[in-house]
Amino acid sequence: MSKIIDIYKNKPAPVLSFEIFPPKKNSGVASLYKILGEVDPKALGVDYVSVTYGAGGSGNSVQTRKIAEYIQKEFKIPALHHLTGVNQTPERLRENLDAIQTAGIENILALRGDLPDADYVNHDYPYAKDLIHDIAAYTDLTIGAAIYPEGHVDSPVTGISLNGVKEKIVNGTDFLISQLFFENSVFYNMQDALKANYIKVPVSAGIMPIISKSQVDRMTYMIGSSLPAHLIKLIHKYENKPESLQQAGIEYALEQIHDLLDHGVDGIHIYAMNRSKILHEMLPIINQEIQSKSTV
Repeated sequence: MSKIIDIYKNKPAPVLSFEIFPPKKNSGVASLYKILGEVDPKALGVDYVSVTYGAGGSGNSVQTRKIAEYIQKEFKIPALHHLTGVNQTPERLRENLDAIQTAGIENILALRGDLPDADYVNHDYPYAKDLIHDIAAYTDLTIGAAIYPEGHVDSPVTGISLNGVKEKIVNGTDFLISQLFFENSVFYNMQDALKANYIKVPVSAGIMPIISKSQVDRMTYMIGSSLPAHLIKLIHKYENKPESLQQAGIEYALEQIHDLLDHGVDGIHIYAMNRSKILHEMLPIINQEIQSKSTV
C-alpha cells in the first residue's frame, strides 16, 4: 500500500481525502461500510481515507485499525490511522504501532487528543510533537499532523503557532492537514506564514460542510474557528429548515473548495462525519475539478 507522502510528491494535481469515524455500535460499522461501498472512493479519485481514534482504551484502537484495514483491502487506497497521545505510554504505543504495521497500515495521523475527563491523561505525550518523535523513532511510517490556521483553542496565542509546526516537522512529520475553517483568507494567511518561514511540507485544507446549527455551535466551541458574517446569515436563514441548511452548507463548502483549488492548494480534506449525502454530492464535483487541474 502507498505511503501518503509519496502521493503528495507524485500526484500532478491536488490530493483528495476525507475523514470518517468508528461508529459505537457494530450495526453502525456495517452501515459505514455500505456507505463507502456505494461511494467507491477510489473510483471518485479519493487518494486516502482517514479514520479517527477515540481517546484511551484498546477497543478504540482496535476499531480504528479494523476499519483502516478494511478500507485498504476493499478499495485499494491507503488509510490514514489516527493515533493520539491520550492514555498512551511508550509500551502501549509500541504495541499499537506493532498491530498497525502488522495490519499493513503505513500512515499515521499523530494528534495530542482531547481530555474529556479525569480518567484520560497524557503524561507521557503531552503534545503531538512528543508522540510524533516516538513514532518516528520506532517505525518508518509516514506521519501526518494537524495544523491550526487560527491557532489551537487551548492556546492563549491567536493565529498559527509556527514554533509548534516546526517542532512537529523536526520530530518527524511528513505532511499536515488543517483544522476546519470557514473563511479561506484564514488558510491563505497561514500559507503565507509557512512560506515566509521556509516550511515546505504538503498541507491539505480541511473543510467541514455545515449540516446543522448545533454542529456549528459545537465545532466552533471545540475548535475555535471563526464564522464570517455571510455564513452566520446563512445559518440563521435556514436554522429551522434542516434539509435546506444541509444543502446550503454543502454548497458553501464547495465554493470554498473551488476557490482553494484555484489557489493551488496541496490537497482537500473533507470532514465527512460519516454522512452519505456529503460524500455522494461533493466527491464527484471535487474529483472532476481536480482532474481538470491535472490537464491544465
